[in-house]
Amino acid sequence: MTWRGLAAVVDELADQDLDRLSDIRRAERVQGLRWLVDRLEGQWLKELAGVDARGAAGADRGEPAPSTAGWLRNRLRMGAGAARDAVRTARALFRGPLPQTAQALTSGAISSAHARVLARGTQHVPDHLTREAEPVLLEAASHLDPPWLRRAVAHLLEVADPESADAARQRRHERRGLWLTPTFEGMVAVAGLLEPEAGQTVMAALEPLARPADAEDSRSGWQRNADALAELCRRALEGGRLPRAGGVRPQLLVTVDLDSLAGHPAGVGGDLGWAGPLDPEACRRMACDGAVTRILVTRQPADHDPCSASSSDLGLQAQLRAAMALLPPTLGGAPCQPLDLGRSTRAVSPAQRHALAVRDRGCVFPSCDRPLAWCDAHHLWHWVDGGPTDLWNLALLCRAHHRAVHEGGWQLTCGPDGRFTATPGQPGHRHHRRQPRPSAACPGPGRTTRAGRVDGARPPR
Repeated sequence: MTWRGLAAVVDELADQDLDRLSDIRRAERVQGLRWLVDRLEGQWLKELAGVDARGAAGADRGEPAPSTAGWLRNRLRMGAGAARDAVRTARALFRGPLPQTAQALTSGAISSAHARVLARGTQHVPDHLTREAEPVLLEAASHLDPPWLRRAVAHLLEVADPESADAARQRRHERRGLWLTPTFEGMVAVAGLLEPEAGQTVMAALEPLARPADAEDSRSGWQRNADALAELCRRALEGGRLPRAGGVRPQLLVTVDLDSLAGHPAGVGGDLGWAGPLDPEACRRMACDGAVTRILVTRQPADHDPCSASSSDLGLQAQLRAAMALLPPTLGGAPCQPLDLGRSTRAVSPAQRHALAVRDRGCVFPSCDRPLAWCDAHHLWHWVDGGPTDLWNLALLCRAHHRAVHEGGWQLTCGPDGRFTATPGQPGHRHHRRQPRPSAACPGPGRTTRAGRVDGARPPR
């Protein structure tokens, strides 16, 4: 089919009466069209790579263009950044070291956003290392969304090419800056670039002050951040203390494996959360005068010890797969279960809160991605009914899903793999029933919570 024939098919789709379709059919079409759009984007990048390779940019008007990106800007009205990114991605996939990624994109196995992440993440890595690492990177792309994939790639490239990672850190370090400029309207424009550690530190300090004041708070998220920054500076000048968040004072939380802290070459560094990875040496620097909480965890599966063989004894793909097992579960690592830090009272201790942060990473309700700071610690077996405040009986839930479990009657269950499922409860009164503690060999399975009446509503997002 020519592109003109494809245009005719699109015209036919546009002429269809969507109101006559069922809800199921409309939902299926939205998913199917997105899959086709990604495949078409792959074909477009393939043909763009061919135009770029032949120097054919501008041939449509008989006037050779000075650059392929400039031609895209002039003919397709693309932004400068988008045009450069498209050319760079096309070269990496169809003329460079990512041929398997190109095939996965054109076949619909991954999205165009995933392909751009891999192309951008490996642009400063030597081609031979990128080719060797590509199967593992594609494996990560198969089960992570693009933002999480970007963070996983950054972690894995620390293992694949430490020298390039050091150079990238230095480039980021040199680009840092913060600009405050008064405007003609009497405002102050704030712009800048922060390194991951600095950026996450700022977010940790702003978060408790940027929450909505109440249900009637009509400020946007951007406005609340601006107000929080002003309030933070005001309190700092006055010598005040920031309010607590989640039972502990706001602080920078870095999750780092023992290998990285001990300087082992297999270490993947620390995880800062939203801001991305922190290199192993920075983790050791921060541990010099920072509070270190030891949390012993078990990982499933735990059939391979990356420290059992030196890096030189393993091929690159084996090293990367071993490193992937050490990543947080949200980045594709094996689920982990922290050591039981139970206590006899209802209140969750700061140490337990840290352990929950490492294990749950945020709200555990299926399909919810609300972050750690929005969550409360929830007793699966209610404390009032005799449930202990032990890690096996705790889970993080955002406020909306915490209410859904208690007032809405939803049942939250943790399976043998440490993942949670949620089902609507049955009509009736609240159940007061004791639940057996899971075995030490398998601390996750069988944890269930159910409370409140059932109202038949879907779980809130």
